[in-house]
Amino acid sequence: MEAYTAVISLLQTLEQPNPQLFHGNTAKTLDSLHATAEYFQKVLENASKSRFDTEKLKSLEEKIRVAASYAEDVLELKISQIIKISRWTFGILQHLEFLKAVKKMDTTKKQVMEILSHDANQVIELSGDSLIGTLSSSYPILSNQSADDIVHGLDDDLETIVKKLIGQSRDLDVVTITGMGGIGKTTLARKAYDHHPIRYHFDIFVWVTISQEFRCRNVLLEALHCISKKTDIVNTKDYDRMDDNELADLVQKNLKGPRYLIVVDDIWSTDVWDSIIGIFPNYNNGSRILLTTRENEVAMYANTCSPHEMKLLSLENGWRLLCDKVFGPKHDHPPELEGIGKEIVGKCQGLPLTISVIAGHLSKVTRTLESWKDVAQTLSEIIASQSDKCLGVLGLSYHHLPSHLKPCFLSMSSFPEDFQVDTRRMIQLWIAEGFIRISKNSKSLEKWQ
Repeated sequence: MEAYTAVISLLQTLEQPNPQLFHGNTAKTLDSLHATAEYFQKVLENASKSRFDTEKLKSLEEKIRVAASYAEDVLELKISQIIKISRWTFGILQHLEFLKAVKKMDTTKKQVMEILSHDANQVIELSGDSLIGTLSSSYPILSNQSADDIVHGLDDDLETIVKKLIGQSRDLDVVTITGMGGIGKTTLARKAYDHHPIRYHFDIFVWVTISQEFRCRNVLLEALHCISKKTDIVNTKDYDRMDDNELADLVQKNLKGPRYLIVVDDIWSTDVWDSIIGIFPNYNNGSRILLTTRENEVAMYANTCSPHEMKLLSLENGWRLLCDKVFGPKHDHPPELEGIGKEIVGKCQGLPLTISVIAGHLSKVTRTLESWKDVAQTLSEIIASQSDKCLGVLGLSYHHLPSHLKPCFLSMSSFPEDFQVDTRRMIQLWIAEGFIRISKNSKSLEKWQ
């Protein structure tokens, strides 16, 4: 991971427009350095997706990281000198340091090639590709579906929740959904939230997600963002000048009259519930709060009536979900894959999230019995070694991301939980960090947007 980031960063530095660097022998040397860095990029991209010995892969990555980081340090020093004095002054010491960096890159390249050649049975084909098996570009990736994904086995749950939400009671009733992580609480809540009869029944819809680092102000701002789609309220730029009490008053003012539905997703404690319940007034007009939580204690505290407890998917519904995501709604799968497919679903222990993640992997491998057996074996190893099975499967999903996407994914950890990141801002950060390379023939960011 660090090696790949170092190589991409070096390439980004080499591709900066610095005309004073590119003349005579220096230009040829930089071209050679660029070619070596691109070779390392290809090696790392394919090594992470191959069945290469783990220890040897770590050794290979460390050699590349050290060489690329050193080369970039030397190069950036030269660029900074050019900027300071506006001319090329490459003294003998600086020149020797530069040649040392180039030589280190060349030596590392030879070492990498030697490592690859010695493992003839595990040679990384630079033109090839694989994931947990052999990647086949001939199959469409069907796992990236919309919020309207079919989750088999939720029909009865949805009917129950909808009945509670549109019941005859005029009080502000709280409907609760409980269950372990990854079981589909948010999916069920979203289906109810978007359900046509619900959309017809309520006037205002608010969805707030409660992070573990709870801040009441964030809940108020999320609520106002949703309300503003239906009503003309204060300009959002004015929110920064308001304190929490003023924001709460604004929420209550705009909820007065219309029948509203508030979804409070993923609440963790009774203290948080006490902090937010006062925000939403009871005008005896049949408004509702739909709450999801892993904690049964929180559900009972919010509503003493029995919460709606989510059940694990049956093997049959789990298999149908996996087929939807791998093969599409027609379920056009090779018959020989059904047995191993159901075995994989069984290992997922009825959790829709786990099944969906594994389906994402299966959609990218060849549809052969051998490839699917490899996935089943990997899943078995995770189940045997991880206390949190769902987290282990999600870790597998990250591990098998293409190398160039890993730093992009990790960069999102710098934002708070449940934070809505502006797409343009995210891309600009990736470019600034060197995670995305802008070639000479690429569109500008503005045109791409």
